[in-house]
Amino acid sequence: MSTVAQLVRDKVEEMPSGKVFDYGIFVTALPDAGVESIALSLSRLSRQGVIERLEKGKYYKPKKSSYGKIRPKESDIIALLTIKNTERIGYPTGLPVFNQMGLTTQVSNTFIIATSKPKEPKDLQGIKVKYIKRLGQFLEEEIRLWQILDAIQDINAIPDATPDESVKVLKRKIGELPRKDQERLVGLAEAYQPRTRALLGAMMEYYFDEIDTGILKKKINRLSKFDIGVSAITLPNKSSWNIK
Repeated sequence: MSTVAQLVRDKVEEMPSGKVFDYGIFVTALPDAGVESIALSLSRLSRQGVIERLEKGKYYKPKKSSYGKIRPKESDIIALLTIKNTERIGYPTGLPVFNQMGLTTQVSNTFIIATSKPKEPKDLQGIKVKYIKRLGQFLEEEIRLWQILDAIQDINAIPDATPDESVKVLKRKIGELPRKDQERLVGLAEAYQPRTRALLGAMMEYYFDEIDTGILKKKINRLSKFDIGVSAITLPNKSSWNIK
């Protein structure tokens, strides 16, 4: 009968080079093997250079070239950090995502992960990772909605773009969403700061007036003022949302 160590090694050998994984896949594949035995087997393979350790419980099978070992794809590392046992526990956000959305041309070598349980910043095989706290249930089909809301929240911090330019890009992104997602966007905005809710509310009211924004307007303190810097040409209704 094969030992746990041999079963784990066999499983690793079946993996394609570059594969990123955690010990959870072995717990599922080898239900009769204890977690501790699996962890010890993976640790042994890591010391032998068969696999590389990213962080506790997370590894990858290195791809080798004439120049040495190639680090895993950034997208695979991000997936490993945002999905646990098939459940999504976070999502990528920040400058790299804003770049992909067309909001800025600047790039960053630091990845931002939004999660309900943020960790300390880390460096995984040369990839810098930071965490921000975001409360909510992160459904796969709603990740792009959270990312739009993050961009609205950070609109004054997006490099190489004015608030007016960013609003135009975000308007296009929201316009590409089906109506049910536009409505859901309003619902998710309740988890954000008042200035984010105000800017989204003004955008939805002016550009997508068929979407009910009443729930957002009710929560705006009439004494609050939001200095966002968007012009009245871009958002003629901004004053009704206390936006300067």
